[in-house]
Amino acid sequence: MMPEFPNPPETDDEASLSAWRRAVRRSLLDWRSALDGALHQQYSDQIRTHLAAFLTQRANATVGFYWPIQNEVDLRPVMENHVASGGRAALPVVPGKDMPMVFHDWTLDTEMVPGFAKIPEPANSKEVAVHAMIAPLVGFDRKGYRLGYGGGFFDRTLGVLKRKPLVVGIGFEDTMLDDIRPHRYDVPTDVIITEKGVRFINDARRPNEDKSDQSSPPCHLCS
Repeated sequence: MMPEFPNPPETDDEASLSAWRRAVRRSLLDWRSALDGALHQQYSDQIRTHLAAFLTQRANATVGFYWPIQNEVDLRPVMENHVASGGRAALPVVPGKDMPMVFHDWTLDTEMVPGFAKIPEPANSKEVAVHAMIAPLVGFDRKGYRLGYGGGFFDRTLGVLKRKPLVVGIGFEDTMLDDIRPHRYDVPTDVIITEKGVRFINDARRPNEDKSDQSSPPCHLCS
């Protein structure tokens, strides 16, 4: 069953838009929670396959990803293989409410402790800069803007970074909207990966044009 989206408001009034985004978010989370287990497994396997192929182009990159919650796609098997192949993986640590995240080195042997909102975070591992940042998608639109959980952590983090990493959204194809009516400070993704494949939002970040130096975070968007 496809998720049902409430109609967007006809006004650009921020209060109306915020209420609409909350309603869309709730609808999408309910849809994801109710997704048939076998179908969720199938979609997740397809997404992991696409991501693994995508990372072969960036074998030495440090990739920030997320710890799966609320029926999100579990990317740990892909990241484990990425590390085994010579890359690095990192998970976010949230110092506090309304604060940007920092990424810490992660392997299967990393000690994990409950962090912000009780989401597991790495303990006793060092902070690292990431070349690519993988963001979970509650929903997304055709321009690459993501709908998250409403906390603003990913956008806040991207807003303070001096060097913008490649931003990769991971989610399900059925959660795509025409337009999520983003906030003015929202940062679009460069790439969206769903069970249908890899969608480049920013053509300049395609593998044959991506000039990021994997020995240090990409700097063509340095502030």
